[in-house]
Formats: sequence, structure tokens, C-alpha cells
Amino acid sequence: MGIKFDQYEMNVSRSTNLTYPEDFVVACKINNLKYQELLQYFIDHVSFYAFIGGEMDLVYQWATKVTTDCKCVFNGIITRINDVEIRRITLKYIKKLTGLSLNNTLSKEFKIIQSNLFVKNWSDEMLPLTNYETQLDTGDHQYLELTFDFNLLCRIHGFTSAQLLQSFINNISLARERAVNLNEMIAPNPAMAILLLVVINNKAIKDKIMPRQEVYKKYGIQLLRLDKIQKNEPDLQRRINIYTEFYLDWYKTLNNP
Repeated sequence: MGIKFDQYEMNVSRSTNLTYPEDFVVACKINNLKYQELLQYFIDHVSFYAFIGGEMDLVYQWATKVTTDCKCVFNGIITRINDVEIRRITLKYIKKLTGLSLNNTLSKEFKIIQSNLFVKNWSDEMLPLTNYETQLDTGDHQYLELTFDFNLLCRIHGFTSAQLLQSFINNISLARERAVNLNEMIAPNPAMAILLLVVINNKAIKDKIMPRQEVYKKYGIQLLRLDKIQKNEPDLQRRINIYTEFYLDWYKTLNNP
């Protein structure tokens, strides 16, 4: 497959300063999400098995697509593994997962369960030999739990966990997504697909009672009216700017008592 891996020379836990642009802050507020909830949901669904073409649920495919898009942004430098034992373990599980993916006699459900078991065993075998990052302190004693798959794809693509998270954050924009796909679905943004799926699929988040529901009703109606007007606006950047102002006003209203 031509896949190279970094040496996993990482700390078990470290801190980083992530930047939260206005679009990200607004999107989280309107969707009643904490930053950590959205970021952890993304991390938990990055999948090496999906990366090699294994059949997985849509959320895993979108989360993994974020990592490949991030590679184009950072063009990271990848270092080969020199440790013979790590190389042996790595190749063993790549073969197991690839063989599983190509086996057409097994059901999707069985393959998912088996792939999770393979990755768990892979992680267990690598743990005594490496010191890869399992937590990321984003400040104010807020920690993100980094999975083995997440670390693995960061190393494959040659960027850090913080770079991948920042790339994900930077691609969250209600205004841009609305403006681009207003008349027809052009190309779903993987990060925005994750935002939608966490709201729809995560029971703990879906069952939250939305605060100030009268505000959501008011702006929901206004949004539909704005869509009708903007369908006739040919300039994409102008559409983005108008939706940005709209969502920002919605955000400010939610923040006002």
C-alpha cells in the first residue's frame, strides 16, 4: 500500500492552544454544542479501517475524509519506522484489516465489529513499545481523548493532532455551507457533515432541550425567507457575507438575556 508511519515519539498527554474562529463559535452556539463535544465526536469517528476502504457507517467516512483533506493543507513530512518490531506489528494488522475489507462473504456489521477488535489488538501490542499521545489539553483543564486511529492517521499523513483539529475547526461554517449549497448540493464539507451528524445521531446531544426556543422559531422562519432572496444572488462571496451576518445576529440574540 505504500503507507509509511512516523515513530510515535509522542507524550501521553500534552497541551495545545487551539484557535476558535467566529464561524466555529457561532455554529456551536446555534447548535447548542460545547466545543469539546463536537471535537471529541470527530476524534472518535476517525477510522483507519475506513481510510483503507473498509465499509463503515457514513460518520466514520466523513471524519476520515477530514484527515485526507487536511493532508492537502499541511503537506506534512512523513518519517519511516525504523523499529523492526513496530514494523512487524504494523504490517501484520494492515494485512488483517485489508483482508477483512476485501472479504465479500462477510456482512458489513461483522466486518465493523472485527475491524474494531483488530485495531484494539493492534493498539494493545503497540502500547508497550511506544508512547503515543492519548490526551490533549486544550486549556482550562479541558481534555480531549485521542484514539489510536486518530493518532495513526495523523502519523500516516505527517501532521500533528493539533493541526488536524485546527483544520477541522477552520472548516466549520454555517454561512459558507448554506451559501455554497443553496440552489443544489455542490459538495458537502466533511467537517460540516460531522456537525450535522453529531446533532442528529448523538442521543445525549439530540435529547438536549434547546434554550430559548422562541429565538430558534424566529430565526428559522427568517432563514427560509432569506434563502428565497439569496437564490437570486449570483455572487457566492456576497451570499456568504449575508449569511454570516444573519447567523452572527442569531448568535448575539442567543447570548443576550
